[in-house]
Parts: sequence; structure tokens; C-alpha cells
Amino acid sequence: MRRFFYALFAVVVAGLLAAGWYAYNKGFTRKWRGFVATEFRKRGVDLTLRKLTLHPLRGIIAKEVKVYDTNDKRRTMAVIDEMRLVINWANLIQKKTFIDALDLRDTRLSLPIDPNNSRGPKIEVTKLSGRLMLPPQQVYISNFEAELYGIRVSASGRIINPQRIWSAFGPREPKAESKPVDQIAHVLDELRRLDYGGSAPLLDLRFSGDLARPDTVFVEAKLWAERVRRDRWKLESVYLDALYRDQRLALRQLSASDAKGELRLTGSYDPVAKGLEVQIRSTLDPQPTVKAFARIPQLEEFVFYEPPAIDLTVRAALGDSPEVQVIGQVAAKRFALRSVLFDRFDADLVYQGDRWAARGVRLVHQSGEITGDVMQKPDDFRTRLHSTINPEVLAPLLTGPTAEWFKQFEFMDAPDVHIEARGPAPDPDNLWANGVLKLGRSAYRGITAQSASATLRYSDRKLSIDPLRVVRTEGVGEGGLIFDFAHDEVTVQKVRTSLHPQDLIWWIDKQLVNDIAPYRFGKRPPQLLIDGLVHTKGGDSTKLRIDLTAPGGMDYTFIKKELHCPQISAHLLFTKDRLHIDDLQATLFGGRLLGDLDISLLKDKPGHQASIRLEKVDFASLTKLYFNFDSSKGQIDARYDFSGKGDDTRTMRGQGQLIVTDGAVFAIPFLGPLSGILNGIVPGMGDDVARKGSASFNVANGTITTKDFTIEGRGFSMYGAGDLYFLDDAMSFDLRINARGLPGVLLFPVSKLFEYTSTDSLSKPNWRPKVIPRL
Repeated sequence: MRRFFYALFAVVVAGLLAAGWYAYNKGFTRKWRGFVATEFRKRGVDLTLRKLTLHPLRGIIAKEVKVYDTNDKRRTMAVIDEMRLVINWANLIQKKTFIDALDLRDTRLSLPIDPNNSRGPKIEVTKLSGRLMLPPQQVYISNFEAELYGIRVSASGRIINPQRIWSAFGPREPKAESKPVDQIAHVLDELRRLDYGGSAPLLDLRFSGDLARPDTVFVEAKLWAERVRRDRWKLESVYLDALYRDQRLALRQLSASDAKGELRLTGSYDPVAKGLEVQIRSTLDPQPTVKAFARIPQLEEFVFYEPPAIDLTVRAALGDSPEVQVIGQVAAKRFALRSVLFDRFDADLVYQGDRWAARGVRLVHQSGEITGDVMQKPDDFRTRLHSTINPEVLAPLLTGPTAEWFKQFEFMDAPDVHIEARGPAPDPDNLWANGVLKLGRSAYRGITAQSASATLRYSDRKLSIDPLRVVRTEGVGEGGLIFDFAHDEVTVQKVRTSLHPQDLIWWIDKQLVNDIAPYRFGKRPPQLLIDGLVHTKGGDSTKLRIDLTAPGGMDYTFIKKELHCPQISAHLLFTKDRLHIDDLQATLFGGRLLGDLDISLLKDKPGHQASIRLEKVDFASLTKLYFNFDSSKGQIDARYDFSGKGDDTRTMRGQGQLIVTDGAVFAIPFLGPLSGILNGIVPGMGDDVARKGSASFNVANGTITTKDFTIEGRGFSMYGAGDLYFLDDAMSFDLRINARGLPGVLLFPVSKLFEYTSTDSLSKPNWRPKVIPRL
């Protein structure tokens, strides 16, 4: 009998060993796996097991477990590579709930980001160890430890009604989950790139609550980390303390420090009310932190030599109509923007959706500072700024046409500017502004001024500078200017100046500089009244009038000779391609010069027309200038109407009349040899002074032509006609000399003998008798 029992025991042991070997190597059958899955389903968990084995030391092991959403089996909630089932054998025999707990040891847990796509990105949890106890309708976690992308996680707690997880934390929205999935995947990718310097951070989680009653859910999380690095970005330490209680998330503290400063965040979020409030205080350098995770081109233009101080409160309502409000202060010490170095910036900020404001703005530069306020409301933008900064230092901040226009200025002294602007938006096309400008030593287009002051107004892309007062060493300019940027026009409003026109015209339109260059004024500038409009790009609208009075005189080049007028006045009218000068009045060689001129301003079509009158001009001074002799006497009255092309004298065409009174006409070179001929006829007649000389003449191709040349002396008369080639130093001229008084009566029968001609040099003529007597 004993042998029978031994044999039976051996058979039972052998059977158990065989069954254990089979269960260990081959696993339990599908029936048993279904039996275990049914047990979990009773607890509200739907899962499948690929393999269920028996380990001789650890017990029953479930491998490759997939957990599904109870309400939608297509949604995979977790994948567990291995877990040990703690079996209550008594309950199993009594067909009661027999799984008391799950033991995990160095287990890998995979949580799909998108439960609908089990093959998509996953949250990988490794080295997961701990016991998961499963009382009825509960989950109790004891001393769970795991590793999540380099972070050591410690968790413990109890959850009642775990199957209600979706109803506790919000409804599912499968149609709108793609974007959150991408965001979570991006966060996980960033976690993978973090390096913790060999010392893994610690995340401690504590939780409890009944998911059927969300108001009882409690979650506490604390994180400690040191030497966190991502590429070149490095934090010395990070500490997080967060709490979820009463359906509110409280960020009790988030602090992070680097070598220069510290960031502190506190706040709360109410998922039910969808309300958020966060307090941010930072002295971190924002650039390394931002560069580590994102690229913001505007921030890359800054260089902070000392970290800015940021103190902000953010409130947000994240309902159907999200609203965000930001209130706080920003302060920065030494920093650079596009190579411009500033000493300090301070501002109080307010932002609320389509409303924002910056108050108490203060930007300090070594050359001065800008202070003011800026505000934007719906269709209402306002700003008030006061600046003592030298604008030249801000030039790198400008771009496009504005930068090119600004390059024309130079400020030796920092100006004082006060500006107030308003409009629907900070858009130059719709902005209105006014201001006051005070300049010290400065220059525009290379022309300097000692000081200037102006009142500014801007609207409809028009900048009005009126009144404007400019002080230079030689005088003062006052009036108004309007820059019409939309039409490329400058309107000059009754500008009165005692400044040099050659300098002043650079400020109005540099294209007119060459047009007024021939009119040269000495040390004493003229008095100008300028009024009209100039198109800065050569348009048809140019119509600029200048009334000129020059008590100090003016120099002008006429027929390649320099004329000096001690006093002159005129009215100048500039149009697109013409300069018209009327009512010209000047003193010249003791007499008067009067005239009107019309001059082409087109380089490819030069030309001019003029009507000039001389009254009682010293004849000797005029002949000295143009013929290089000064022994003639008398006064000249003349009128000359002519036209020409630029400086080419040969193209001059004209006609005129002249009268010389009480003049020593024989001192003129081409008449000089006739003095000896007259002395031969009647001694002393060649030294006589003509009472009157006159002629009408035409000018063409460098030739003066006259048909009624007349000289009346006390003892003779001369009548002539011919051509004087004044550009070629040649002549073809005939003269008849008549003696007056008794010599004239006696010589009348032989008057034909006193006709002379010359076809030689104009400067050295050779007069010979026109009729040679026969012997």
C-alpha cells in the first residue's frame, strides 16, 4: 500500500512538473488566457494576453499584454511587456475574483499617444517596478518606480473606479486629436534631447481619489533636477511642485536657474471654468532658452549683456471665446538691438486680446533717452514720445525707403523731439501725428545748420513742417515745408531766408542745384522768398517761385565773361523743365541792367531766351571786360533780345539796338586806326569825343551784323555797315566819314574819298580807302 502511495505521489509530482514545464515553456492555453482576460474585464479593464506562463519562482506571468479602452476596443491604452499575477487561490477555487494584485519588475510600459493608432508614437516607460493591487473597483499602487526618458519616477496612491478615467478628466474628442498628438510627440522628442549630466532627475507622484467623483481626485507631483542641458543651453537646477485638487491644477512653484538668473512660475488652472492664471518672474537670459526649443527671428536681433527682469501676471479664459490678459513690467539693462547698444529699457505692459499698452516706456542710450506711452485699442492707436537720443544711432533699426531718406541727415548735437500720434493702427498710411522739433548743430544732405526748430504735423502720408526756423552762420530761414510722400512732392510755404541759395536748394530739391549754380553770391547772401511746389522725381507738378533781392550783389557768366552786379533783384519761376526769370533789375557798371529770361533745365535740350536792357552803363567798363581796353568813355544804353543753347555762344541768335553818348569811340580797337585817318584829314579830329553813337544789330553764328552804324562827333559823322566776327577775330565792315561844319562844306565834292573798308582782324584791323583815286 505504501508503495502504491509512493507511486501515486511520484506520478502526481511528475504530472505537476510536466504541467509546470509545459506552462513555463509553452504557456497556458487560450482558454486560460481568456479566463484571465475575463477576470480583468470584471474589474473594468479590457485586455488581451499573447502568452500566460508559469515561472517556478515568480508564479504566473502574463506577457505582451495590451490594454484597450473598455468602450472602444480599437483604442489601445497601454502595452505591457510582462507582469506577474498575484492569485488568490481560495477565491479561484470558489470561482470568485481571484487576482489580488499585479507585480511589475523591470517592466517596459508602452502608452500610445493616439489610442486609435497603436502603431503611432508612444510614451515609453522603462524599468517599471512595483505592486499594483486590485481590490474591487480600485487600483492601489505601492512603491512604483520607473524611468521616463531619463527621469526617475516614483509613484504611489489609490484610485477608486479607475474605469471612469475618461469621464473624470474630460470627454474624448477623437476627431480633433491629431493636433494634440503632434504636440505631445514634439514634447517627447524634446525630452529625449535633454541631458542631465549623469544624475537623473527625480519625479515624485502621489495620488488618490474616486474617479466617479472628480472633486475627490488628488494628484501631487514634485520634480528635482540639476545640470539640465540641451545642446548649448544649460540650467543649474529645476524644481517643480504641482498639485491637482478639487478639480483645480495649482502650480505651487516652478523654479529654474542658470549661471545668470532665475525663473519662477506660480499659478493655477481650473478645467471646469477653463480659467488660467500664472505669475512669471524671470531674470534668465531669454535667448539661450528660446533658441534651445524654438526660433524667433525678432529675438535673435537682440543681445543681452545682462539678463532682463520680467514680472508678468497672465490670466486667460479658455472657453468658446478665449481671452488672455497680461499685466506686468519688463526691465532690461545693457543690451543691443541690431548693433545699437542701449543702457536700459523699462516699461509697464498691459495686453488683453485686441488691446495692449506700454506705459512708462523709458529707453536709455548714452546719447539721450526716449520716454513715453503707447496704446492700442480697436481702431484706436495712440502714442506720446519724447526723445533726446541722437537719431543717427537708431539708423540700423530702419529699413527700406525710410532708411535711405534718413541717411541724408547728420546730427552733431542730439535733437529734442516731442511727438504725439494717433490713428486706427500704427500704419503710416492712416496715422496722424504732431510734434515739436528742436535741433542743435545738424546737417541735411551735407549742408549744415547751427540750430533749427519746427512744429511737425503728419497725416495722409504728408509731413508738414510749419513754422520752421533754421539758423546758419550767414543768416536765418523761416517758413514752412510739406513733404507729400504719396505724390513725391515738396511744398514750400513762404520761406524767407537770408541763407546761401546754393546750400538752401539742397534741402528742397538737389536736382535744382546745377540749375542755380551760375548765379553766384558773395559772402553776403541774398534775401529770398520761396513759395511753390517741387516734384522730387521730376514730375510735371513742379512750380516753385523765388523772389530774390541781393543787396550784396551777384556774379554771373555771360558770353564767357564774369559780370558783377553790386545789387540785383528778380523773380524766378522753376517748372519741370524751365526757369523763367522776370523783372530782373540790377546795377551794372554804374548803370542799370533790366531783363527777362527763359532758360531750359533739360540737359538733353539746352536753350534759353532773354531780353536784356542796359541803361546808362559805363561804356569804358563794358569795353574793358569784353574787349580788354578801358580808354573809351561815355555811357551806353542798349536792348538785346536773344536766344541760345547753353554755353555755346555760337548758337546765340538775337537782335538789338545800342546808343553810346559822350564816348571815346576811337579807343575801341576795330575803330582805333580811323583816329589817324581823321587827324590826316583835319588835324585833331581823330581825338574828338563822339557825342552819340548808335546802331541796330543782329547776332548769329558768332557774327554781329549792322546796317546803320552811326557815330556823331562835334567835327565829323561816321556811317557804317558790315559784319563783326567776334568769335573768330575777323571783320568785314565799311565806313564813310563826313566832316561837319566848314570842313564838311569844303570837302563835300571829294566825300567819296573818305569811305573805308576792312576785312582783316577784328582786334587789329587794317582800314583802307574803299575808292582809290586815279592819277
